[in-house]
Amino acid sequence: MATPSPSTPDRAASFGLVAEGYGRLRPAPQDEAIDWLLPRDASAVLDLAAGAGTLTALLALRVPEVHAVEPDDRMRAVLRERLPDADVHPGTAEAIPLPDAAVDAVIVSSAWHWFDTDRAVPEIARVLRPRGRLGIVWNGIDRDVDWVDRWSNGLSGTGGQPAPRSQSTRRGELLRTALETPDSPFGALEHAVFTTTRRTTPAEAAALLGTYSRVILLPEHERRDLLARALDTLCAELGIGPDDAFDLPFRALTWRTARR
Repeated sequence: MATPSPSTPDRAASFGLVAEGYGRLRPAPQDEAIDWLLPRDASAVLDLAAGAGTLTALLALRVPEVHAVEPDDRMRAVLRERLPDADVHPGTAEAIPLPDAAVDAVIVSSAWHWFDTDRAVPEIARVLRPRGRLGIVWNGIDRDVDWVDRWSNGLSGTGGQPAPRSQSTRRGELLRTALETPDSPFGALEHAVFTTTRRTTPAEAAALLGTYSRVILLPEHERRDLLARALDTLCAELGIGPDDAFDLPFRALTWRTARR
């Protein structure tokens, strides 16, 4: 199974540095993606690596009992401020603070690549009920749209470009390596892709890039210059001002599998 690189702890911990912006700027997967990930009639679900709680809030609209587990104190503080009634716990994918067979589904949004899967896979299986669902999603800017690809190519080499077109293939390989093994507690993976747009502004779209670890960890002057260039090139591409509204395309890459 895949395990994190040596730099993973620093990168994974970087999101707390921008916790408020992360909660404000990172969009949740669209409704169709969430509904596809959840099993029908689920009564309890875990949002694992819940971040600032954007997905937690949408799960709570669908499932009576929602638990949120997040390792970063700063992210949990934003989550609790946004969702004061939420059931929030400190914890990690490798040590989930829930009893055995506690939930019908575990949902992981844009976090699987941070997990030590040798430890996380059996731990996720432990908290799932028999035939429970593991759902995994990465939601990001859609580079299959031509103008988005041109914009991101303009930032190439800086660390700030949105995910490349091969992202779906790489994510799928990452999951199959961890989950489709002879001794896996999970069955075959199913995959689906959902697209949507989000009404935003160039200023917010450029700021969104600043919530990704590869940008957060840049030296301050490089990060500032990158985000300024991202704003300028986006305005030039669209022919609008920094605060003018436009539709930014997003793509949710989703996988689901059932516990054996």
